[in-house]
Formats: sequence, structure tokens, C-alpha cells
Amino acid sequence: MKHLRVLAACACILPRGCAFYYRAHGNRKILHSSSSVMRGGRGTSLTSLGRPSLANEEHVTSHHLSLESNLIAVRGGACSDSTPALFGKVAASAAVETFIMYQLLAFGAAANTLTSMPSGTRILQAVLALFVVFGSSYFGQLIDSGMSAATRQVLAPNEIPGDADWYLNLQKPFWNPPGWLFPIMWLVVSKPTQFVAVTKLMANNNKTDIMIPLLVYCAHLSLGDAWNKVFFGLQCIGRGVTVISAFWGVLLLSALLFYKVDPSAGIFLVPTFLWVSVAAALNWSIFILNKTM
Repeated sequence: MKHLRVLAACACILPRGCAFYYRAHGNRKILHSSSSVMRGGRGTSLTSLGRPSLANEEHVTSHHLSLESNLIAVRGGACSDSTPALFGKVAASAAVETFIMYQLLAFGAAANTLTSMPSGTRILQAVLALFVVFGSSYFGQLIDSGMSAATRQVLAPNEIPGDADWYLNLQKPFWNPPGWLFPIMWLVVSKPTQFVAVTKLMANNNKTDIMIPLLVYCAHLSLGDAWNKVFFGLQCIGRGVTVISAFWGVLLLSALLFYKVDPSAGIFLVPTFLWVSVAAALNWSIFILNKTM
């Protein structure tokens, strides 16, 4: 799966390879298991008595095709769940993720007044910013893994492994960027400029002015991670549009708040804003082109 999948994976730095692999091959395993059950159950007993009758053979085939059709049809996972339940999960996970990352950046910003060693403070701030900017998905994974099995079942009760070729088979606009461009933009342009913007803001001695911008920035990272889960993990195109629109809006607000405190820090967020604008437009285009799916 190219293009947007590469974008989402690079945006979160740590791709959810295992989760994607499971969703890519889950249906095949379920169908294979179901086929084995039918062969070991009804099929075996019929074979032991001789060749099964045509009626029974047609019944088994019909049942198998019906099962396969149902499994593939519900490839949206939790998309069959209610919108409030899905967005409730997204909001809860994003809120906790935002809180954790914000506490790290706030601690780094507070170090300006806690120590008389500027060089040590800058190193501490750089390390914390590095963790947050380049490793935001670690915090999301920590939160998701920390949920009990029962909690995860409540949040995504209808989740079913998706189609292996789901994204590949989606209709895409003619201007769909080439796949090789996404990792270059995220790893070479977007993430480093975000890192510079955050460290510049953390170095500001006016703690009151920088706390809200840092909080909004962390919220934008959490929403980016949430979009990855909703669009690729649950394969919800329409709800992915909603999440990435919120992601885009919060990023714009973050850039404006950074600019008010330190104009150069706000400018360093512009490349990320432009690239997320491309991702949002692509998600919207895919949604429009695939409405009937």
C-alpha cells in the first residue's frame, strides 16, 4: 500500500507494521479457518459416507460464499459502529496522548527557570522535543496497549480485519503524489522543521505565553496519530475526513500561536501545514471518488 499509507506511517514515525499485517491477512486466515471447519465438520462426515449429494454440496458452497461475502463487506471494521462511539474513542485516546506529550514539553520549558546552566537546559529541551516530535506514535501505542481487552472491545466492538487490497483498490485523484515523495517530505522537511519550531518556543523565558501553543501543538500530533488509526486501521474514509480536517485545523491554530510568540517558530511550522494540506485534500478526494464503496 503506497502513498497515503507511507504518509501516515512517516507522520507517526513508528509504522504500525504488525497491525497493518494483521489487517492485511486477517480475512484470509478467518476464511481459511472457516473453510477448514466446514471441511472437518459437515464435509468430512459426508465424505465418510461417500460422495455428498448435490444439494448438500451446493449448501456448503453457498454457505462458504455467503460467509466470505460478509467478511469482506464489513471491511470498515469499527465503521459499522456508531459515529459517537468511534469519535469517543478517538477523543479519549487523543486527550491522554496530548496530556503526556504536553507534560514533557512543559517540563522542558520550565527548566529555563529551574537551573542556572543554559547549556544543560538546552540539551534537556532538545531531548524532550526530540521524543515528542519524532516519537509521538510511541505515546499513542503506549495508551492503546495499556487499555484492557475489555476496554478495547467496548471502544471498537465491531472491528473486523480489513481487506488486504483496500487502499490499493480505492480510486484516487489524478494528482496523487508519487509514493517516494512522502518519506522525503515527512522525514527530511516536516519533522526537522517542527523540531526547530518547538525548541525555539521552549527556549522562550515567558512560560505563560508558551504553554497554550505547546498544548495545541501536542493536540495536533495526537490527532495525526488518530487519523492514522481511523483511516488505515479501521478503514473509515468518511470519518477519516473528519479527523484529518480537525488535524489540519489544529495545526493551523498551532502555527498561528507559535508565530505570535516567536515569528520564526511559526514560520518553521509552515512546511508541515502545507504538507498536511496535501494529505487532507487527498483524503477528501478519495472520499468523494469512493462514496459508493
